[in-house]
Amino acid sequence: MKNRAITAVISAALGLILAASGSTALALSGMPTASAQAPRPAPTATYDDLTAREWALIAKDPDAHVGERYVVYGVVTQADAVTGAELLRADVDGIRHTYAYEYPTNTVLTGDAKAFADVVADDVFVAKVEVLGTITYETQLGGETTVPSLQVDSITVTPPTPS
Repeated sequence: MKNRAITAVISAALGLILAASGSTALALSGMPTASAQAPRPAPTATYDDLTAREWALIAKDPDAHVGERYVVYGVVTQADAVTGAELLRADVDGIRHTYAYEYPTNTVLTGDAKAFADVVADDVFVAKVEVLGTITYETQLGGETTVPSLQVDSITVTPPTPS
């Protein structure tokens, strides 16, 4: 509960900063910044593997899974000046897929700028994450969407699966 309250305050501030920047690509509200993120887990933290169905259940209600840690796979859909150095959008699943379009869940990932430094749009990755809950942001078309929010503890860009 305390983390959600802190995240909400920080998210609102970041949303105002992004909105003031005049960006039309993606105005995120509710985004935590790296300085307010929960401390990284101890090196002994465990991350559970998932099936596609287990991920679908988490994506359906991320708020019911806050604090849980998993290994997820995905493809980066946005990592640019709008999202900043500590945030990106990706399509995610609990299993690795052959094609980028097979990842079902639009997801916001937050993390350390150093971890995201070499991550760009269209990169395929595997990440160890902690579920933060849901986040709502304004889309380029002016609507809003609510998606799962994950804290990335480690991310590795992987080569695409050969077809």
